[in-house]
Amino acid sequence: MTEKKILAVFGATGQQGGSVINQLVSEPAASLPNTSQFQLRALTSRSLPVSSAPIPLEEWHRLTGSCSSDSDNNNNNTMIQVIPQVDFHTPSSLLPALQNVHTAFIMTTPSFAPASDGNNPSKEVLAVQNIVSAALAQKVDTLLFSTLPSITELSSGKYTRVTPFDDKARAEAHIRSLHPRIKSAFLSLGFFMSNWLTQPFLAPRYEADTNGWVMRLHVRAGTGIPLIDAKRDTGKVVAAILERQGGVAGGETVLAAEGVYTLDEIAEAFSRHTGEKVRYEQVTEEVFREEGLRGFPESLKDVLVEGYKALEEFGHAGAETEALVEEGKRLVRECGLGELVSLEEFLEKEGYALGEGSKSKQWGS
Repeated sequence: MTEKKILAVFGATGQQGGSVINQLVSEPAASLPNTSQFQLRALTSRSLPVSSAPIPLEEWHRLTGSCSSDSDNNNNNTMIQVIPQVDFHTPSSLLPALQNVHTAFIMTTPSFAPASDGNNPSKEVLAVQNIVSAALAQKVDTLLFSTLPSITELSSGKYTRVTPFDDKARAEAHIRSLHPRIKSAFLSLGFFMSNWLTQPFLAPRYEADTNGWVMRLHVRAGTGIPLIDAKRDTGKVVAAILERQGGVAGGETVLAAEGVYTLDEIAEAFSRHTGEKVRYEQVTEEVFREEGLRGFPESLKDVLVEGYKALEEFGHAGAETEALVEEGKRLVRECGLGELVSLEEFLEKEGYALGEGSKSKQWGS
């Protein structure tokens, strides 16, 4: 029997990494000839009571408080090696984490710091550089990086403060520069559906004056936003990339989203799910900044104000955004991994109810 290759998953207890693990232990992924060649190594910054020996999938779920959305499909015989307390900024932590690894799925958390440059890279870019250095030292074959498009480049320099996007694009460029020493592929996720549940400035608000629910941003109602249920669907796209490339990535970028929704369509989806009228209303940039983002640091206000304006004017990934979304969905479908979760399906799965408040103050990871 051929020995399996190790797939290391960074951020294994977050939405993206957790989705990758849940998908790769599911029956659909186990039936794919290329994807099934991998055994999993979960890398997390959390402190967990584990040794280096692999643990059963059930134990992993118990330790992390996680479970697959399709738990009935999980292969309960699966063993997962867990490496806790992995520090992106400590080489002595990264080197053993990547020992004997063939492929690494890399997810890094945005710093939301003011704009940086090549001479003063952000904390996130430095983290990726550290991971890549360790991967080269350990002769990792392939990196699969969760990236985003550069808003500065997409807008031809008009919007330069959307640092979470630009930093990931800089990190992607660094990874690409190392070809052919290390292979790479890239996953570019749309906006998380969960942000509408966790971020108060996006969630519907009740207005006593109108006896109704309203969502407000400073961009047109027709602005299109690619949405993904990151917790359930990141893993489907990762599995499809691994399967199509036979585990050997070729520098491709897959845009992962279930669809491109206008803000009006998002409000309509909330209306259908809740049975209450939810509407979208455009406000001025000043009102959004001072009322919608009240209490936010000024640098984060800049990120959000410019980020949504760039989305309105240029699209998430330019003029080809909708075509790229359909291409990503087709890849998943052709691998037999089914359809991605729609916004209304997401709201149903989450049991969303109007007025329940944000479930978390933390940005989706």
